[in-house]
Amino acid sequence: MSRATRTDTQSPAPQVADSHDLIRVHGARVNNLKDLSVELPKRRLTVFTGVSGSGKSSLVFGTIAAESQRLINETYSAFVQGFMPTLARPEVDVLDGLTTAIIVDQERMGGDARSTVGTATDANAMLRILFSRLGKPHIGSPQAFSFNVASISGAGAVTLERAGRTVKERRSFSITGGMCPRCEGRGTVSDFDLSQLYDDSKSLNEGALTIPGYSVDGWYGRIFSGCGFFDPDKPIRKLTKRELHDLLYKEPTKIKVDGINLTYEGLIPKIQKSMLSKDVDSLQPHIRAFVGRAVTLTACPECGGTRLSEAARSSKIDGINIADACAMQITDLAAWVRGLDEPSVAPLLAALRQTLDSFAEIGLGYLSLDRSSGTLSGGEAQRTKMIRHLGSSLTDVTYVFDEPTIGMHPHDIQRMNNLLRQLRDKGNTVLVVEHKPEAIAIADHVVDLGPGAGHDGGRIVFEGTPADLVAARSTLTGEHLAAYVGS
Repeated sequence: MSRATRTDTQSPAPQVADSHDLIRVHGARVNNLKDLSVELPKRRLTVFTGVSGSGKSSLVFGTIAAESQRLINETYSAFVQGFMPTLARPEVDVLDGLTTAIIVDQERMGGDARSTVGTATDANAMLRILFSRLGKPHIGSPQAFSFNVASISGAGAVTLERAGRTVKERRSFSITGGMCPRCEGRGTVSDFDLSQLYDDSKSLNEGALTIPGYSVDGWYGRIFSGCGFFDPDKPIRKLTKRELHDLLYKEPTKIKVDGINLTYEGLIPKIQKSMLSKDVDSLQPHIRAFVGRAVTLTACPECGGTRLSEAARSSKIDGINIADACAMQITDLAAWVRGLDEPSVAPLLAALRQTLDSFAEIGLGYLSLDRSSGTLSGGEAQRTKMIRHLGSSLTDVTYVFDEPTIGMHPHDIQRMNNLLRQLRDKGNTVLVVEHKPEAIAIADHVVDLGPGAGHDGGRIVFEGTPADLVAARSTLTGEHLAAYVGS
């Protein structure tokens, strides 16, 4: 590969674009902020400190991150913006020098039953490429190892214009995916307790359905009562086998109810799509309680809970298939990857090793890549998101953290500090709201708000380096930081 060589020996003249190295906030009055003004250095690690209620979150999340998100949303089309929350401009006179803000919080991950630790960090994507290159027997492209892609085939006639004539030819296509056809990549199959779906002594118009949101006066109740496939005034126990099948299992069918074109679908597939396609823990409490009563989830008997098709499980590297690799503890998987020596995929192996080592460095080496992301705790979810961003190709991004070390063992705090530094060293701006002295001590820049909470807060009482904060001894934060920073 040829590479251009620079021949100039003198430093280039300063560019105007290089002067935008600050995030400027002037006249912020969000919540309890008192006409606050501050200039934050870009591509540095800035920690915001102060007692609870002093205005840290109002400045970082309510002002800087909120305005960045609002401006990004405005770049989308009006149609797309219609599906987004309407964000008002924060109450601030000037906000300048903003970059794209990504909030890495402790909100639980999930929402989709197919979301795992591996899919959330791109580790699975790299493993799929690895097995598509080295796996024996070779079964196809990386998507052949993805439990999010179903295998599809089809054939039909196409009409072509050729040499002035219209000809018909038969064409076929096929897509090889790795999804288990039985559980559709979820790893579990569901068994329904029908007595929890309806009271068979009642008719639909008498309120037989006991599913949340399916009341007789609701939209779904109107669809089932007006579909015409069964008598809504007949008790369910008296429905014929055909009528009961249509109530429970009928495939999507176009119907018209009250003059409105709709799609009718049986209760079982409707519940599977609306409730069971999501991570159960992410559902609303009353729906989660219903699912717990009505549905029994067991490991898929066809794939053994691996989510993958038989073909995907048949391809192996040194006797290990991709399901085995994802089920390993991440520290064990990293050791297995280090044992692979194949020059043709050396860059891929290096990137995969780096990602897996990041899990161990931050204290998550005990996880496995097939762990459902919805089962992670808040702290585990936040650190998993950090690993995803560490592997991102994006730079000059503003990462915003809300107390990333909360609940951590002191040994893990040091690991978190190392990850924050790595994000900064990739050319990103890192803003952290934090209380732990161990995390404050590594900052390039500290903004201490206070002096008190509520009406007594909202002002900047110190701005500078951690060492300067300790030397000043003018705030509560500085006094408590003295044991961690040499004055």
